[in-house]
Amino acid sequence: MNDRFEERYLKLGATIFAAGAGIVLFFFIVKNFDSVADGVKELVGILMPFIYGAVIAYLLSPVFNVVTRRTYHALTERKHKVKNKHRAFIYAKIVGTTVSILVLGIVITAFAVLLVPQMISSVIDLIEITPGRIRAFSAWLTEVTSGMENSVLTDVINSSVDNLYDIFMDFVRQHILPGVDSYMEIISQGIMITIRTFLDLLIGIIASVYFLNGKEKFKADARKTVQALCRRDIAKEIFDFCNYANRTFGGFIAGKVIDSIIVGFICYIAMLILQLPYAALCATIIGVTNIIPFFGPFIGAVPTSIIIFIQSPIEAGIFIILIFVLQQFDGNILGPKILGGAIGIASFWVMFSIVLFGGLFGFLGMVIGVPMFAILYYYFKRYVEKRLSRKGLPTDTRDYLEFNNYNINRKDIL
Repeated sequence: MNDRFEERYLKLGATIFAAGAGIVLFFFIVKNFDSVADGVKELVGILMPFIYGAVIAYLLSPVFNVVTRRTYHALTERKHKVKNKHRAFIYAKIVGTTVSILVLGIVITAFAVLLVPQMISSVIDLIEITPGRIRAFSAWLTEVTSGMENSVLTDVINSSVDNLYDIFMDFVRQHILPGVDSYMEIISQGIMITIRTFLDLLIGIIASVYFLNGKEKFKADARKTVQALCRRDIAKEIFDFCNYANRTFGGFIAGKVIDSIIVGFICYIAMLILQLPYAALCATIIGVTNIIPFFGPFIGAVPTSIIIFIQSPIEAGIFIILIFVLQQFDGNILGPKILGGAIGIASFWVMFSIVLFGGLFGFLGMVIGVPMFAILYYYFKRYVEKRLSRKGLPTDTRDYLEFNNYNINRKDIL
């Protein structure tokens, strides 16, 4: 009896201590938010290779799992099978790791060999052709205005062009030319950041091998820790949450990456068939921005259309029509076929989540905002339905629809 009483007071004391420590920690973070944010940023920078490794391993996990599973069964079920199943599993994981890294290497090599040279060539051509296009536009404008009968309108247009040119040259003289030294410093910093990013990615690829081969051990350690620290019902809720989040993120990210690769490839082939300029550069931009749901095609179409417009306004119009057709194909056929029911939220909430998380976290937030919001939406919906069930109320949303503004009975249209 005394032991139970003492244990209860120990738990109460531990709870009070934890609550007090949490309050102190919260006020410390609020008071020193900038310092804490800088510390977190520095820590994230140090751990960036492992973050890259975890992301790479997560994306390669489906390939690793399929190859490992099939290799293991091939080794243990064939005529001259491996009798030691533990050894067969090790061999299967080696094969799975090798194939996964080969897939990653093929993707990187294809991007570097096929796309990068064409993208660089496109950018160089764009830089070379832009001054000529500006001069041609100025000559065309002069020719048009010279034939106008209204001299006042002609003078206004010519003076506006001259003013814009003067403003541009003043901006170059005052802000660009004096800052050549600082630009060289920025370029040097960019080169160093590029080298560091490359080294982080290289270490990340090595770390991804450890993540792929040790994911079962990491998962087991996490399950053991959660079960040791939490009650069984809470532990079960945590495991259910992790499984649902993994299915949602995995299904969305993997499906969206595949969808974007296909869209970019189709765009590239279509541009080659239509003989549109800068096919590799524009198709890459369209493919990358297509990862963003809903807004992605429009975000990618703006800069690519401007790039092609400099070369030829007519071809830019053809390209815009191509993107519109491609977006309809992706939104109505390809996307639903690949993603299926991975999201489970309405189109309005997709748009809302992209705007919200994009505003908070930038491009990354626009990419992961939809699955994050889908998870929050799912658990909030489940909480609401549990509360309604306890009160003996219906949980189906259709039971709460009203059409009184239209003088329509709900049962007649549902």
